[in-house]
Amino acid sequence: MVLVLAALVAVPAAAVPAGARTEGIPATVPAPVRWSGADGSFRLVPGSRILAAPETAELATALGEDLREVTGLAVPVLTGPAPEPAPGDVRLVMESGAGGPEEYAMEVGGHVEIRASERAGLFYGGRTLLQMLGGDRTAPRGTLEDRPALGTRMVVLDVQRGFWPVARIEGLLRRMSWLKLNTLYLRLSGDTALRLPGEGVAAAVPARHYTRADVDAVRAVAARHHVAVVPELDVLDGTAALTPVRRCAGGHVPDLADAGVRRELAGVLDTFAGWFDAPLIGLGRVDACDEPEWLEGARELIGHAESLGKRPVLTVRDRVPELGGGAVILDEAAPESRASVRPDGHEVVGALSAEGWYTGDLLGQDSGTGGYGRALLAETTPFGDPGAAEAALAGPLAEFAERAWNRDSSAEGFPGRLGAAGRAPGVPAVGDGAGAAEHRYGFDEVHVPEGDTHAPAAWRQGLLVSAADGAGGVHATAETGTGGAPSFPVPGRLGTAAAFGEGRRFTLGGASAPPPWTVSMWVRIDDPARGTLLGGFGRAIVVDGGEVAVSGAREFSFGYRLPQGRWTHLVLVATPGATTLYADGRRVGTVPEVIGLPAWSMGPFGGALDEVAMSGAALTDRQVQARYRADSTGPDLALGRPATASGVESGELGPEKAVDGDPATRWGSVKRADPQWIQVDLGAVRNVARVVLQWERAYGSRYRIEGSPDGVSWTSLREVTGGDGGVDEIAGLSAAARHIRVHGVRRGTRWGYSLMGLSVYGG
Repeated sequence: MVLVLAALVAVPAAAVPAGARTEGIPATVPAPVRWSGADGSFRLVPGSRILAAPETAELATALGEDLREVTGLAVPVLTGPAPEPAPGDVRLVMESGAGGPEEYAMEVGGHVEIRASERAGLFYGGRTLLQMLGGDRTAPRGTLEDRPALGTRMVVLDVQRGFWPVARIEGLLRRMSWLKLNTLYLRLSGDTALRLPGEGVAAAVPARHYTRADVDAVRAVAARHHVAVVPELDVLDGTAALTPVRRCAGGHVPDLADAGVRRELAGVLDTFAGWFDAPLIGLGRVDACDEPEWLEGARELIGHAESLGKRPVLTVRDRVPELGGGAVILDEAAPESRASVRPDGHEVVGALSAEGWYTGDLLGQDSGTGGYGRALLAETTPFGDPGAAEAALAGPLAEFAERAWNRDSSAEGFPGRLGAAGRAPGVPAVGDGAGAAEHRYGFDEVHVPEGDTHAPAAWRQGLLVSAADGAGGVHATAETGTGGAPSFPVPGRLGTAAAFGEGRRFTLGGASAPPPWTVSMWVRIDDPARGTLLGGFGRAIVVDGGEVAVSGAREFSFGYRLPQGRWTHLVLVATPGATTLYADGRRVGTVPEVIGLPAWSMGPFGGALDEVAMSGAALTDRQVQARYRADSTGPDLALGRPATASGVESGELGPEKAVDGDPATRWGSVKRADPQWIQVDLGAVRNVARVVLQWERAYGSRYRIEGSPDGVSWTSLREVTGGDGGVDEIAGLSAAARHIRVHGVRRGTRWGYSLMGLSVYGG
């Protein structure tokens, strides 16, 4: 694999021959470059054999195992001086001068013959045959010539940001080889974690990491499937988990001008570079800082990687500094600015993002006529479900593979070819899952990991912010230094909320699921421009001109326009046949479009969200109304909070009894005295919309509700006169206060004041 990868990076793939036929092509992904069909079909039968020379025996054995899984038929392997092939046989022939390292030719007649100059070509010919045969064991007759448009066809997987178990990485390798992708670029260290354990780095290594045995297992599966595994050990940009960072050019970077920092980061390369046999090693983003001292330190680390026998891969997003040497550039610049960062003298792998993918997006991308390859940036989330990430990647992965191998194939009919090609041997089907998980985002709690999933440094240094998922653990996360983080927490409908805007979004990474599902949320629209409330890959709940719509294969508006500048409670209920929208508890529209639960991301749009909840059940009209009432009330902010009073009748009637949630207990003031008061500390400044008082027989006929930020300076929020006991609900308040006081001015009886309940609600 080392030699193959070196060749792939160094030599661009051959051009597609002129006049290559695409009509009537076999149902494979990627489509072959040239196919000439003939009458009839080949059939794999119980007497079929695989004929191979001794040097390709291992490859032939692996093909036999895959044939058994795909077709259900055990096909024996014969090596050595092979007999003439009989009908139903498959023969592998490796011969010099038969094309590039991944090129192959295949003739399908009475038997199948695959010819290539190297093992990779024979392997890819076997992938094509497996897809052509499928479950019915037949393939159309014809001749096929095939070679990749691009030599390096890479998937970038950021496992430091979002951990994938070893079994999932191995499954991805099998899917990649099925689609003729040949390089997996693993981002193993960054701001949130170093996923490899070693001396001196324990603080950066969370509980979820990869041992040397894990890496060896991944490498073994990769080698069998002709995929190179390239590690990225970020020593240039994302090092917050390893060493303190500082600001430069609007971002955060390690202080590479400091010799001690450089030694520490070089030690990481020394420790882990040898765990991988690929000739390449990623070092992170080289254009993150333009200070001369930082660049000089970066060049030293690049030289150190080269001294270990590795060729550096350097990520760029804006420009390529003067580097010298033979580094490979991973170009992650936006497509519209990519031309400005094209470097001279460096081999380039241009990156495309899977983020925000919709069906057909990547088929329309030009695979490029220059450069040495393309990469697909798989989106991962810090606290998301790896299964959800894998399912979300399936569509863009197939489209990317098609265009990286065959730049001229037709997009028409691609979904049919993809379905007929089937799934890779050794992996289960990738789907949306059986049901939606519970998630709830109240935006009242910030989540900081404590070494279980990630190293906490990036959160403590303010590089990342996460809003806690109070139900499912899929915490909403954003990078603060990119200008793409929502403002959080800000005053909300109940407690605090998250304010979005252009380009501002949270990533969730929750698993999608088919209906039934329900989503509820408080929404405030400040800018009616088109935006996304909740998104997934190919599915979203959107607002456009203030109108709410669901977007999937088609987009349907409910015909309901959100009022601008005001909080509105929305509930969307999806059933197998339709999606229904409710606004403030009232049904306002139903559309025939059905999408999977869009639980991957939140935003961007011009407004704010509060109390976002998702579940895998379809609520009834009555349940929606109950949800609206519950979400309108919110939690009792006074429940269990510290309370004090001007006085008590006796020790059993202390002020804490008014906020303990028990209707059988009460606070009783000093008898026969005015004024009297009771106050509660909410713990932080809260938006207060409503106060509910449950009086015992001794009540206040005249009293004030007062608020204070500090318990010293008080403001009257509402004065009540003519009180008659029972339950008083003081609504319509609009205050920000930490302390709430009930100040009794006049008793309604000859006794004192007595409260069984003092409740405070936000809004």
